[in-house]
Amino acid sequence: MMRLEDRNAIVTGGSSGIGRGIALEFAREGANVAIGDVRREPSAGSETVPTVERVRDIGPDALFVGTEVSAPEEVEALVETTVRELGGVDIVVNNAGIAIGGSVEEISAEDWERTFAVNVGGIRNVSKYALPHLRESEAARIINMSSQLGLVARRKSAAYCGSKSAIINLTRQMALDYASESITVNALNPGIIQVRDEMSEERTERDETYTALPRIGEPQDIGRAAVFLASDDGRFVTGHSLVVDGGYTIH
Repeated sequence: MMRLEDRNAIVTGGSSGIGRGIALEFAREGANVAIGDVRREPSAGSETVPTVERVRDIGPDALFVGTEVSAPEEVEALVETTVRELGGVDIVVNNAGIAIGGSVEEISAEDWERTFAVNVGGIRNVSKYALPHLRESEAARIINMSSQLGLVARRKSAAYCGSKSAIINLTRQMALDYASESITVNALNPGIIQVRDEMSEERTERDETYTALPRIGEPQDIGRAAVFLASDDGRFVTGHSLVVDGGYTIH
């Protein structure tokens, strides 16, 4: 039995990388998937087939809506199109995000504001417009994408680490605000995930030194964790920040 059969999911940033991995795992578990992204085609790796087409090949229904999550009007269109075409919303994965390096002295005000507008503001926008429809679902789930760097620091990553840390506590707040309506809200904290096929052997070996397990992660690893939180298996989990990092943060 597929764990997400006949449920409808929105996955932002679903064209590539982790978002693509989540969308495909949802599809394998029977969910229809709406992809909201700034581009339809994958932007990383050797895969050229758009996620929306891969989902349809697996079996469920799928659609793509060009979406900049920091733009409320585009997010509203994403949600309304999903409801019209798929029949409702049961699961929201707020995965879209950007990373711009620099210390607080080095990063420009524009890049700082842009990082928070996408990484944190995007969660607010998508959730705001999806919540009226999630209330109509018997299995409403919101999953926010943070990072292991929301828990630990990395040099020259002030805006990224700051935004990902903010997501963790925003998730707790949202979980509290909507618990009485049986809407669960959780965060995922991925570690180093290989989203580019062309990563050098030297880079891969270096990244593997950061994990306790003898490999770095794959998008599918995050996808399976998202399936757990989105399914009935995770129905009593809310306000949690699930670390899926191969042991990055334990040493």
